[in-house]
Amino acid sequence: MVDLIMILIFIICGVQLWRGKWSWLIAGYNTASEQEKAKTNEWALGKVMSIILIISAMLIGLGRLFLQLQLVIAIAITILVGGAIAYINTSPRFKNEI
Repeated sequence: MVDLIMILIFIICGVQLWRGKWSWLIAGYNTASEQEKAKTNEWALGKVMSIILIISAMLIGLGRLFLQLQLVIAIAITILVGGAIAYINTSPRFKNEI
């Protein structure tokens, strides 16, 4: 039951981030100063975070269907999130040039 609630929350948050809403949910972005927020491409950051959430929701759903793959799926989600953090922090796509 907890899996289904997490999937639903991830999908709702992912859709809202894709639409450009709810950027305050992104850790680090919501506590950034106005100057730091101005340096960040909020639209691109929201798109990537929404993709991460929706892929994670699908992987959690697969883990619920195929119990023997739960460890592999947990590792996949960890790699997905770690890779996304590295990509966001190194790519110029997420920086507004002022």
